[in-house]
Amino acid sequence: MDVGALHGYVIGSAVIGSWVVVGFWALALRFTRYDETPTFWRAVSVAQILLAVQLLVGLGLLLFGRRPADGGLGTLAFHVSYGLLSPLVVLFVSHRWARDGRYNPYTVFAVAGLVIFGLAFRAYQVGRFGA
Repeated sequence: MDVGALHGYVIGSAVIGSWVVVGFWALALRFTRYDETPTFWRAVSVAQILLAVQLLVGLGLLLFGRRPADGGLGTLAFHVSYGLLSPLVVLFVSHRWARDGRYNPYTVFAVAGLVIFGLAFRAYQVGRFGA
């Protein structure tokens, strides 16, 4: 298995799956009104680590000249936007809002998890099939 397949299928699937789990788990915690859930926050950490590994492998592929799908500039821009820039913005804002205490942290991470799931899935589609 080459690094491109590792990035696209193995780690990519783990990222997509981990964020959908975080999103729905947070949603369930929000509606059941749990107070302390260290296991959930560990799952969020694992999802973030998987995302970071995916980003590093993707940047490595980019540095070595590999491009997503058809290799066009538009496809590359969309893939980077969906897979790198947007998830980082979502995580930055989510951590700030959850830490500030104005919003329920589970609500924030339910939305963040499902948004990042959607972004990661769209990044996969663009990377695999083009823009």
